[in-house]
Amino acid sequence: MKALAVTPALRLIGLVDHLEPALRAPDDVLLRVLRVGVCGTDREICAFDYGTPPAGEGYLVLGHESLAEVVSAGPEAGGFAPGQLVVPMVRRPCADPACDACRAGRQDFCVTGGYVERGIKGAHGFMTARVVDAARWLVPVPAELRDVGVLVEPLTIAEKALLEVRRMLDRMPWRGEDLAGLHAVVLGGGPVGLLGAMALRVAGCRVTLVSRQGAADVRAGLLESIGGSYVSSADTPLATLFPPLGRVDLVYEAVGAEAPAFEALAALGPNALFVFTGVPGRRGAPDVDGGVLMRSVVLNNQVVLGTVNAGRDAYEAAVADLGRFMALWPDAVRALITNRFPLAGAREALVTRVGGIKTVVEIGAA
Repeated sequence: MKALAVTPALRLIGLVDHLEPALRAPDDVLLRVLRVGVCGTDREICAFDYGTPPAGEGYLVLGHESLAEVVSAGPEAGGFAPGQLVVPMVRRPCADPACDACRAGRQDFCVTGGYVERGIKGAHGFMTARVVDAARWLVPVPAELRDVGVLVEPLTIAEKALLEVRRMLDRMPWRGEDLAGLHAVVLGGGPVGLLGAMALRVAGCRVTLVSRQGAADVRAGLLESIGGSYVSSADTPLATLFPPLGRVDLVYEAVGAEAPAFEALAALGPNALFVFTGVPGRRGAPDVDGGVLMRSVVLNNQVVLGTVNAGRDAYEAAVADLGRFMALWPDAVRALITNRFPLAGAREALVTRVGGIKTVVEIGAA
């Protein structure tokens, strides 16, 4: 069985002969992989910035954003039936008995760093025809989301952020956890930013997305179609863009670059929240005035939050919201997937910039 993998020791990227999976535990489920999404993490692994093969193996099968179909299941697999669609969760808990987060089933808050992530760290990913996973790591997806279900995993980034934002909003008793009416600014017009904009709109927020692409870019049309606004930062610094937007209650950062993120942080309004989701490269200290930022955060009762990975609650919320997106804006959701590659040609999507919004690898989708 072929799989797309990296071999870090040799700095190789390409197809490998991968062992055919089989059910071994009573709660195992055999899956046929339909589609796998490509994201910046995959490209960074292919640049050999990180990426760890399973213990004792020389290569790592790529891909952590997947949609799969059940082929067969063990007797204790919780009712998963052939043909059912699922999205496998990515992160698995560490083995440290002192890690309360992992022992509580919230490995997305792991404190040891000893977690495993399929396709990223210590476990093979999904860019192959078939995989086996335990039923507890599988999230059911309705059949009507078959053509867009691969977007569930990137959507979990926004869903986990919104779950945490609601808890932070609850500090203000007159407002509670309801996001309706808040002005949310999304930084970044990639898949994580656009899906975040959709999640914020469904939650009732007024949404402005800021991205470097010009005002004629397809992203502007997508934002208009979901009832949001698009602002291009191509020729205008954020410090100039933000004042005309009025009060900003929430910034959802999905750009992974420190300069625009800190410029936006400085523009927050009173009682506002800022959510970091991107991980910038190690390029040295950002050029920011820490005193100004600290003063603003303190005097305005602001919350700055970092979030990574997702738990089952965020996956289930992503499935539910993706269904809502499709009911409201089916054309906009489908338009997010702009590039499709077969497994044999997927290396190109990982080592070159192919443009567009979201790239997926079609494996067993036909």
